Amino acid sequence: MVRGKLESITVMDIRHLLIEDPVLVRPSLSIEDLLVKMIDDLRMRHVYVVNEDNVLVGVVRMNAIVRYLFPFAAFIALNESDVILKELVNFGAKTVSDIMDPQPCFVEESTSLSDMAGILIREKINELPVVDKDKRVIGQVNVYEIITEYLKRRRK
Repeated sequence: MVRGKLESITVMDIRHLLIEDPVLVRPSLSIEDLLVKMIDDLRMRHVYVVNEDNVLVGVVRMNAIVRYLFPFAAFIALNESDVILKELVNFGAKTVSDIMDPQPCFVEESTSLSDMAGILIREKINELPVVDKDKRVIGQVNVYEIITEYLKRRRK
């Protein structure tokens, strides 16, 4: 069964499929400039936030952008007290650091596709940054890479 074989593959095994230049921004970037960067590179659904050493410090997911652009819709739709407080903070957001998730999920080259799939499913996302041992972003992997590898192995 091809699906079972995917579990033993690591991110390193599909390194040739990774997006090697994901969108990286600094926490101090204005949200307006962030939106421009996102439109300039439509293949990305997440933007990775890095410090001056290119170490991953956060992520801005597409849903954070939607909440920023439509704060009242988010406020009504997410009717939970802790979420409401976060939305009030987002209402005054000016920089990437105001809307980023400061605890981003990520994978390393040694991460198995099975473990990666678990993160994607748990977090309800489709892509993850790939980091080196120092947490520097070296690429991005998404569901398309998994599908590509599955199809390649299925054809064998």
